[in-house]
Amino acid sequence: MTYLLPNSWHLLKAARQEQSDAVTQDQIVQQKIPVQPPKEPDAGLNQTTILTGDQPMAAIGGGIGAVSLLVPVVVGLLGAALFAWMVCCVRKRAQKRRADAVSMQLDGTSQSPSILRQASPVNMKHSLLVPERYAPNPQYSSCCGSEVPIIPRDSVRFLDELGEGCFGKVYKGELRRSADRKPDIVAVKVLKESASKEAEEDFYREVEIMSTFQHPNILSFIGVVLRGKEENLSPMMVFEYMEHGDLAEVLRVQHQPPSGDAKPRLRPVDLLRVALQIASGMEYLAAQRFVHRDLACRNCLLAEGPTVKIADFGMSRDVYTCDYYKIGGSRLLPVRWMSPESVIYGRFTLESDIWSYGVVLWEIYSFGKQPYYGHTNEEVVKLILDGVMLVPPEDAPPPIISLMNDCWNSAPKLRISFTRVKEVLAQAQSAEALKLPRPPLWEKPQVEVRVEGEVKPKTLPRPPPLIRTLSDTELLDAQGYLLPVHLKEPAQYLRTLPD
Repeated sequence: MTYLLPNSWHLLKAARQEQSDAVTQDQIVQQKIPVQPPKEPDAGLNQTTILTGDQPMAAIGGGIGAVSLLVPVVVGLLGAALFAWMVCCVRKRAQKRRADAVSMQLDGTSQSPSILRQASPVNMKHSLLVPERYAPNPQYSSCCGSEVPIIPRDSVRFLDELGEGCFGKVYKGELRRSADRKPDIVAVKVLKESASKEAEEDFYREVEIMSTFQHPNILSFIGVVLRGKEENLSPMMVFEYMEHGDLAEVLRVQHQPPSGDAKPRLRPVDLLRVALQIASGMEYLAAQRFVHRDLACRNCLLAEGPTVKIADFGMSRDVYTCDYYKIGGSRLLPVRWMSPESVIYGRFTLESDIWSYGVVLWEIYSFGKQPYYGHTNEEVVKLILDGVMLVPPEDAPPPIISLMNDCWNSAPKLRISFTRVKEVLAQAQSAEALKLPRPPLWEKPQVEVRVEGEVKPKTLPRPPPLIRTLSDTELLDAQGYLLPVHLKEPAQYLRTLPD
C-alpha cells in the first residue's frame, strides 16, 4: 500500500491552475510619447528651420536632445516586454511538463519513484472543495495535510452489491492486505463510467475529506483505488463495513414483523444512545471546523452495539434522490433538512448543521419517516421560509423535544451547540426514569383460600352494581341521544363502617 505525502495532493492542482492563468503576450502595445511643441527662438540667434510640407519642425539643437531621451526609453520598454514574454513561455513549458508527468502517474503509465513522491491521486481544483454558492469552510485548508493510502486494484474483490444509484454503486467486498492475513470485509464505493463531472467532483472531494478524520463515530476510510486509463476502470473508495446499513432503513423496519434480514430492534434506550453517538461525531466535525451540509439518518451507518457512524460526505444524493431538490443552481440539495438561511442564501455553517441534527432527532423518534411527508419539495421550501417547523413526535421524551426546539431556533447564533447536546443526552441517558422497568399488565387481584389442605385461588368479592346493566339500544332514543335512567331508590355512596 502506497502513501502519498501531504504536499502531493496539491501539486497537480497548482500546476494546472498556473497553466490556465499564464497569458502569452503576442503583441506589445506601443506607447505614444507626446512631442513637445517647439520653443520660440531667442532674438539675436541664427536659426535654421527645415520645413516638410506645411508642418514646421523643431530646431536642430532641441530635436537632438528630445531624440536622445526617447531612444533609451523605447528600447528599455521593448526589452522589458520581450523579457516578460520569454519568462512566460519558459514557465508555461515547465508547467506543461509537470502536468504531463503527473497525469502519466495517475493513469498508471509511469512507475518513476520520484514522480510517485510528488504526484497527487486526484485532479482537483480549490473550487471543487468550496463551491461559490456555498459558505466558505476554513477547515478545508487543514483537511489537506493527511496521507491518502493507495490500494492496488487486484487486492479488492467484490462479494455482493449493496446499492446502486445513477452515478455509483456500493459493494460488499474483501480487502487482502497480505498473503498471510485473513481478508477484511469492507465496503467499496465505485464511480460509474457514465458519472457526470459533478459526481466525480463529489467523489474526489469525499476522498480528500474522509482521509483526514479519525473518530469512533465517523466512518473509517481505508484507501482509494485510482482510475486506470488503459483498462478503462473507474476509481473506487474503500471503507469499513457496517453490517446493518443506513440508520433510516433500520428505523423504518422497527414497526414491521421480524423478517430474515435480521435488522436490530432498537429499544428506547438504544434510540437515545444513537442520538448521543451522532452528536459526538458532529461535535468532532465542528471542532475540526468542518461543515457536513447533509446530515441525515440516511447518511449514518449502523453496526452491532448499536454503533453509529456518520458517513457520505459527497455522494449520498445519488441513492436517495427523492430527498434532494434543486434550488436555482444545478446541485441537488436536501431541502427537508436545511435551515432557513441555507434555503434562502445557499450558505452552510456549523449552525445549519445544528438545525439538521434537530431533524435527525425527529427522524429517530418518528422511526424513519420523511420530514414534511405528504408535501412536495416545492411546498417544503415554502413551509420553511414561512417558519412552519416539524411537530415533535408524541412518543419523544421531553428532553428530546426540548433539544429539537433548541436546534430549530430561527436565530442561528442562538442555537444550541453539539457540546451542549451531548451533555443533555448524557444526563437523559443516566436518568433513573430510563432504568425503571415497565409496569406489569393489570390482572384481577386474587386471594388464596385453603380448602382441606388444598390451596385454591379465589377472586375477591366485588360490590353489587348500583345501576343495572343496560344495552346500548335501551340507552339511546330514536335520534341517537342518551336517555336518562331513573333509579327506584337513590344510590348510597356513603356507608357506615362495620363494627
